[in-house]
Amino acid sequence: MGFFCYFELMKPKKVFKAIGYVLISLLVIFVCILAYTNYTYKHKFIPNENVYSHSAEYINPKEAIFNDNFYLCDEKRIFQYYNPERATYSEGKNGLRKFVLSNYVNKGYSDSGYLNFRFIINCKGEAGRYVFHENDLELNPKPFNKDLVKQLLKITTQLKKWNPNYVQEEFRDSYMYISYRIENGEITEIIP
Repeated sequence: MGFFCYFELMKPKKVFKAIGYVLISLLVIFVCILAYTNYTYKHKFIPNENVYSHSAEYINPKEAIFNDNFYLCDEKRIFQYYNPERATYSEGKNGLRKFVLSNYVNKGYSDSGYLNFRFIINCKGEAGRYVFHENDLELNPKPFNKDLVKQLLKITTQLKKWNPNYVQEEFRDSYMYISYRIENGEITEIIP
């Protein structure tokens, strides 16, 4: 009761002034919290050194295999393969699998893991700029038998008939990958 009596004795001008100070103080605290949160989530953890200049799927033309005489329709706009009218092998997934398995020969390889080939399909349906990554079954980097890699690279580059990506009413360049799961030298799965 004493608290309310105090406000009754204060002049209305002083009451509004006190409420104004409280509101301004709360606003300043809110703005400080908002600014700190923004800094923490947007700027604090951005690296200043070794900053990546390209997205994760980027294939450097200087490091790529089979880049000679390969051209892109738009070097600055390379789409992902998984757009609605996606880039696909012209004979379908089963045709791709059949071609790979009929041409692959296990020459006594004992390797197990994932051999991943990334490349670009240009707007004409031609493939180029191949790079590959070798991983064990736990996805840790691991080198494969060089002959096995060479054989699967040759088979992968012989897949010539691709349907290009169709985006915004035009055929477009797009990234693509083929990942071979290998167990004791045998291909057990082809992704995608």
